[in-house]
Amino acid sequence: MIKIIFTLVLTVVLSPIVAAAMQPMTDEELGIQTGQAFFQIDRDTSGSVDFTKFTFGMDIDISMNSDLVELGRYDRAGEAAGSSDIRINDFALGSVNNDGTLNPFRITDPFFELAFEDVNGKEELVGIRLGFGSALGKLSGNIESLTGNIEVKVAGTAAPIIDQADAGQRFLLWVAGVNDSTELEAGAELVTASGDPDAVRAQWIGVKNDDTLGCPSGGGNCSGWTGGLLSLFSSDNCAVLGIATCFPLGNFRTLDIGSGSNPASGMFISFQTKSISWIDNGVGTPTVSGAFMNIPNGGITVDFEQSFNGIERIRTKFLDPYYD
Repeated sequence: MIKIIFTLVLTVVLSPIVAAAMQPMTDEELGIQTGQAFFQIDRDTSGSVDFTKFTFGMDIDISMNSDLVELGRYDRAGEAAGSSDIRINDFALGSVNNDGTLNPFRITDPFFELAFEDVNGKEELVGIRLGFGSALGKLSGNIESLTGNIEVKVAGTAAPIIDQADAGQRFLLWVAGVNDSTELEAGAELVTASGDPDAVRAQWIGVKNDDTLGCPSGGGNCSGWTGGLLSLFSSDNCAVLGIATCFPLGNFRTLDIGSGSNPASGMFISFQTKSISWIDNGVGTPTVSGAFMNIPNGGITVDFEQSFNGIERIRTKFLDPYYD
């Protein structure tokens, strides 16, 4: 379902009915008019790469299901034969309530962008990007591999962490001032099964080696003293104090893009023949060659319970074989 409000279309359709000819507007009449261009073209340059970006001033509500999304299937050095840059089975955007009503995936200001590089006096296309000004809603699927920048904020009370701990680990957490109600947070990203950052065909997500748990940016009920002690316990080989900090991507069957009513900005999928830094508001997002997905910090938030136990797939069809 796509809802597009396009004032220009109505103007063109109705103009033969309401007027026989165009009439000039006075300065006073022009002064009270407001609006936004439906279609915008921007050009930018970074190093040897020229960018042309086409932005559509649309608000889109979409509900979509696909058996498979697979991008960039080719032999890649250091990666398993037959693997893909991005492979997601049973992909879906949006969800469906038990009564059949839709919870659409909301998109604002979608765009596509072309990247060109001068090669011996000729412009060659070296990249294509498809993205959203902002996005809000459920993204579901069985993620087998991802290439890109996926930043996840893990935040919540420490009870699920303590539940995973043995007696010795609980004692160390107690010494650090951590109890069931202590609010903690950590940053997660694409990693290898041993905790090293992995931006290419990753199958795991977690706290990378040498990063630590900490107090929320707002403080919460986590004291600076507790945060200082926790900083001594860094993640190593996908564990802190022997408690797992990395998890298979396939555990997370549905993810919230955005938080509550606050959409996430900066989400895109790109395809490039070389490493390119795509520019948004003067800030570059580096990519690698091939297919690449970007969901920046703040785009996805999960709690510790979901991290340890995974997230079940939400209903995405009225008759959904993946949902009981």
